[in-house]
Amino acid sequence: MKKLLLIVLTIIFCFALFWVGSIIRCEILTLQHGKEFVGLEESTNILAESESLKVLDYSDIYAQVYYVDREMGNILRFSKQKNQWKFDKWEETVWSKSGNADGFMWPYIR
Repeated sequence: MKKLLLIVLTIIFCFALFWVGSIIRCEILTLQHGKEFVGLEESTNILAESESLKVLDYSDIYAQVYYVDREMGNILRFSKQKNQWKFDKWEETVWSKSGNADGFMWPYIR
């Protein structure tokens, strides 16, 4: 019984450590590169300026950014073309105040 409890606690601890590490990674990416994406959500011609953003993934050629405003949270993908970030793809609307989207996003959940 103690062995099973130890295994369960180890699994929970590893998951929590992985989750916290993922959040730290996103926060560091946002601090390093967030200013590059301020206002780029407006290039979709649908979204207005967001209240906040988080850089979820970043490389030399693409980036995935989570934008949040009062009405919804959206994940957008950008690609680098001629040293400028261009809107590439609308990945997902994670949540919406109107109720038509109610999803989860790693690592921030909501």
